[in-house]
Amino acid sequence: MNKASFKRPAMAGLLLGLLACFGHDAPAQSHGREYPYRVNPAYGINAHIPTVDDFDAIARAGFGFARIDLTWNVIEPQRGAYRWDLVDPVVQDAESHDVKLLGILGFCPPWASSGDDAFYPPRSVKEWQTYVSAIVGRYRGRIRHWTMWNEPNSSTFFHGSVEQFIRQVLIPGAEAARAADPECKIVGPELAHLTGAHWDTWLDRILAEAGPHLDVISHHCYKDKPSEVFRMLEGPSRPWEPEPVQRIIERRGQKGKPFWLTETGWRSDKVGPKKQSGYLISLLRSAAKRGWITKVFIYELRDSPQEPGFGLMSYAGKPKPSYEAVRGFVHSRPSRAGER
Repeated sequence: MNKASFKRPAMAGLLLGLLACFGHDAPAQSHGREYPYRVNPAYGINAHIPTVDDFDAIARAGFGFARIDLTWNVIEPQRGAYRWDLVDPVVQDAESHDVKLLGILGFCPPWASSGDDAFYPPRSVKEWQTYVSAIVGRYRGRIRHWTMWNEPNSSTFFHGSVEQFIRQVLIPGAEAARAADPECKIVGPELAHLTGAHWDTWLDRILAEAGPHLDVISHHCYKDKPSEVFRMLEGPSRPWEPEPVQRIIERRGQKGKPFWLTETGWRSDKVGPKKQSGYLISLLRSAAKRGWITKVFIYELRDSPQEPGFGLMSYAGKPKPSYEAVRGFVHSRPSRAGER
């Protein structure tokens, strides 16, 4: 399958569109209730900015984690004017469903960008740290896992060099997060596994220069089949291919850290509903046998309007066969100790 079929839409427009379409008008009684489903923290789902209905679907499927968009451009569109009204209900709904959150920061608001869109490095490291400190401090002890940017090696999401990412985003962001919450965990670098995006050289340099700032190593990988995903992660590599992800992690002395596959999946409109289900179950089953892969996050809960197909549910929230298949698999798996 063409690699282009695996790309997601530009995130800034997607986030604003989701906010407009879904909003957050959940009833007050939904917050703090005891939810009846058992969730498994070994499995996560990408859910952008989830509604209470989304969290119902996440918990019903057994996902113990949701990777969500808490990006700077959406939460602080004007300097000092934080949209906590967008985030507070998400955090409350997650807690009421016993779902943990991985919060994506990054993407600059117009007033803070060094360029003409959200994907340039911040114009000021101090302004970036102020945002990270504000959001991590506000949700200290409630959101424990944070990632500084999405796919910085892809020109779709970051118009800068690996040096700029390390020095202006990752290290200062991690330092600000830990100052605001010493118990938080930094997840990264969230690279896109695309040959043209030089993921291997980015990963190698990030781990060499900023490895101590990462508590969890994370990666994104979309391939035609599950077996190819694992070949990219573990090898064997062909002579013309980069080293596998696992080898780079080991060579840079980061082997002992948890590894999370934070984006992977298949489009039902490309491979068909049956193959989407089969591929996801095959991937989850294979990942469960690999001790070094401690979490898998499927992309995504609902179809995105700009590029449908990846969702376990339609844009309107109707479950696909893949939702029921994944739900059955996740509920069949025991929770691993220490994963929360």
